[in-house]
Amino acid sequence: SLTSRPVLRSVEPIGKWFESYWRGSDKNQTYNAIGDPYRVPAEESSAESTSLCIEDEISEDYLASLDPREWKSQDHYSILGLKSLRFRASEEQIKRCYKQTVLKYHPDKSTREVGRNNIEITEAIFTCITKAYEILGHSQKRKAYDSIDPTFDDSIPPPCVNSKENFFKSFTPCFESNARFSIIQPVPSLGDENTSFKDVETFYNFWYNFESWREFSYQDEEDLSKAENREERRWMEKQNKVARQKKKKEDSGRIRQLVDNAYSCDPRIKKFKEEQKERKAALKKAKIEAARALQEENERIRRMKLDEERKRNEILQKEEKEKADKIKREREELKKMLKKERKTLRTICKRHNYFANSDEERLKGMEEVESLCNNLTLDQLKSLNSDMSAGNAETIGVIFRNHIEEVLKKLREIQLRDELPVSQDQTTKGENSSNRSSRSWNDEEEQLLVKAVKVFPPGTVDRWDCIASFLKVHGSDHINRTSKEVIAKVKAMQNEGFETRKQKANEDAFSSFSKSQFKDVDANSDSSSVSHEKNNVEEPWTANEQKLLEKALKTYPSSVPERWDRIAAAIPGRTKKECLKRYKELAALVKAKRA
Repeated sequence: SLTSRPVLRSVEPIGKWFESYWRGSDKNQTYNAIGDPYRVPAEESSAESTSLCIEDEISEDYLASLDPREWKSQDHYSILGLKSLRFRASEEQIKRCYKQTVLKYHPDKSTREVGRNNIEITEAIFTCITKAYEILGHSQKRKAYDSIDPTFDDSIPPPCVNSKENFFKSFTPCFESNARFSIIQPVPSLGDENTSFKDVETFYNFWYNFESWREFSYQDEEDLSKAENREERRWMEKQNKVARQKKKKEDSGRIRQLVDNAYSCDPRIKKFKEEQKERKAALKKAKIEAARALQEENERIRRMKLDEERKRNEILQKEEKEKADKIKREREELKKMLKKERKTLRTICKRHNYFANSDEERLKGMEEVESLCNNLTLDQLKSLNSDMSAGNAETIGVIFRNHIEEVLKKLREIQLRDELPVSQDQTTKGENSSNRSSRSWNDEEEQLLVKAVKVFPPGTVDRWDCIASFLKVHGSDHINRTSKEVIAKVKAMQNEGFETRKQKANEDAFSSFSKSQFKDVDANSDSSSVSHEKNNVEEPWTANEQKLLEKALKTYPSSVPERWDRIAAAIPGRTKKECLKRYKELAALVKAKRA
């Protein structure tokens, strides 16, 4: 078969035989009879021992006082010459110092040098050295010994005045000595006065969550090797475990107390809190200032808007007042002219005894004159007065009668338009229902009904409901009348003669009014007063006057002094009493509808 090509490789010699060869060739080492390469001559051993260096001098008196049976209470680092390094000593340093002490205090060598008198002391020292290396050379056993190192100071600075004044000098060594037990390395340092808040916060967070590897198995009181059986061994393990947990808990409490004392005495914490407090105060002050500035700006804008609105209202009020004054003047002028023409008509008719031959005809003539005064316009009154003044005794009556017929014709047309389109069946049903009603209409209610029909003329929204509410408010008995009852009563009054009912109501009202006056008052004066009051009551509110009233109520609220005087001034031709009465009537209607 074909062979592979040769490959160049590097080979290193190994093994104890090569080592013995290397030692012999380098140091002229001689072999013993059995060829053991590790046995060296005494002079070479002495030379090699001098090459090692012990870290600390070992006290001969201390070594001589050691008792192998009391190995737990011995300072193992001092036995190996590592008293200064202690837990900082590396494994290499421990091995080197152990080798040196073994070479120095080995029983065979000590016997040759000092004789056999001190053989027992030398063996005791060698036993203690071996035990020390057994503990320090094993990582777990060394950790247990370092946890209870007799040179470690468990005390902590108290939170006193001295600790606050010398904070760093008091607490820095304590934290550095306890840092050896931390699982997490490296451990944050305490720092100084110039350490930032972030570093200080990191330091305290670390120590408040400190994780320690310290354990106290070295101080176990029960020796498991002395157990006679398995049950006794378990009992010893349980006792040792309880003791370890108790000591671990005490050590954790000690660390916590150390951190609490440091936190309470740390001058940087106080400074940071004051700075934080100042920042919060500054932030709060800035917010308050911003809120106040915003409030002032909003108040300024509000005042500016109020001033603008006030100026607009003043201009509008001034224009409305001028307009209202103008309308009022025109209305007053018109009213004066109407009053003059009506007075002229009454005078002419009175001079001709109202064109009547009896008292009944005279009373009817007076009513017809008042009907003409209330329904004719100014131009019509002027034309009528002019025709009657130019006519003679025969033609005046004809002219008067013609105008009366025209007015009555118009009134009848209005009444026909106002009638509801109710079928005959419904009318019969309403009449039957009205007849079955046990509540009869008295004279006062009939008079109020006549008045309400005139106050709410045809065309008024919800006219019959308004008339029913008017009867309820102004009636003495406050009897509730429905709109159907009102309609039925009006139809009944129309069937028996509306003019007859009106005349009867006027006569009753005139009689009642005459009885309430003084007996010595002149009859003409009474008639004039009643006629004037009647005119004031019967004059309805127009749509324009209603709008002016509503606008005046909004313009002059209840807080305005002399409110009703100003409202009356804004409505030409209406007095303060009329405006107040109209307001009460409207309020009663609103309440009645809501009910």
